[in-house]
Amino acid sequence: MKKIALISGDGSVAGAPTHVLQVAIALKNNGFDVLVVCPHGPLLKICKDNGIKTEEAPMGGPFDRRALQKINQIIAKYNPDIAHFHGIRAGWLGLIATRHLKKIKKIYTEHLWTKYYHLPNPAYEQFQLRGLKFVDRYTVADIAVSKAVSDFLISRGFDKNKITVIPNGISAEFLELNPIKKPKGTPLIIGSVGSLNRVKNYENMIKAFDFILKKCPDLNIHYQIIGDGPLKDKLESLIKKLNLEEKVHILGKIENVGERMQHFSIFVNASLSESFGLAVGEAMAVGLPIIASNIDSLKDLVQGAGLFINPRNPYDISEKIIELLNDENKREKMGKIGKERTKNHFSEENMISKTLALYKKVL
Repeated sequence: MKKIALISGDGSVAGAPTHVLQVAIALKNNGFDVLVVCPHGPLLKICKDNGIKTEEAPMGGPFDRRALQKINQIIAKYNPDIAHFHGIRAGWLGLIATRHLKKIKKIYTEHLWTKYYHLPNPAYEQFQLRGLKFVDRYTVADIAVSKAVSDFLISRGFDKNKITVIPNGISAEFLELNPIKKPKGTPLIIGSVGSLNRVKNYENMIKAFDFILKKCPDLNIHYQIIGDGPLKDKLESLIKKLNLEEKVHILGKIENVGERMQHFSIFVNASLSESFGLAVGEAMAVGLPIIASNIDSLKDLVQGAGLFINPRNPYDISEKIIELLNDENKREKMGKIGKERTKNHFSEENMISKTLALYKKVL
């Protein structure tokens, strides 16, 4: 039985850890011996509940000696055929820790960086990017979750012959859902899903919603944001300042996101950067029309399933939303295109199939 270790720098259930969980469950179901290594968080419990071996490892800064020692001990003891590192933190720490274990095949997946992504501290950004290039030195294969990520890795000196593009997989549960038809007079809901952080750009979305209400005061609409994060207080202050408390609602983290999406009429993602756009793909799977930032990863994902915006221009965002609100036929057509596109190109089944094919090639 072949042994695979999946090492994640994030123990939450956000995009990359969810991807790790999907791969781990699929590997177990396909007869592999699987170990998931990550920091403390819900990912560990969910893996255990699914009968997957786990090890908790701290992953602090780039020179976290405790992490290096722990990861080295775990991987050396488990002695996998493949060690698959997910994200720059796991890649940097994990590959330093295991660089002397030369018999183990090492794979790296980049879940974050594209040409649009930047850190608030330019000096630390350059340091992290230099560390990203270091990762490629010790791998036999690298995975990019979109062409935008692949292009960025190649621009940073990665060996293009080692890179395989394997998009994130959308869970089948979203494809089983459809938008709920609402009676006339019921408010239309514009929705977004994602962490309340700088990159997700909710400030401009809230401003855009204010523009919509001022231009079209008779529209019966609400804006719902599913997510939590460091900018929650700031966003709530902006909502209050614009007197939007009855129209804009931050729902926090919720279970059954797909069921909530069914109540949306339009899904909006105005992110400044996305490596893939998991929430957008999930909304497409449900059958929602999309309004998305005009960035490479989302253009590749969405294509005919939505309209594209300049995320830095709230007025442009508002105009595209109004366009879709006024055209129900276009919304339905885009929703159908998105559902079919997700099913054919971005399903969890497709992602698993391509990942297993790469593992078999490496082995």
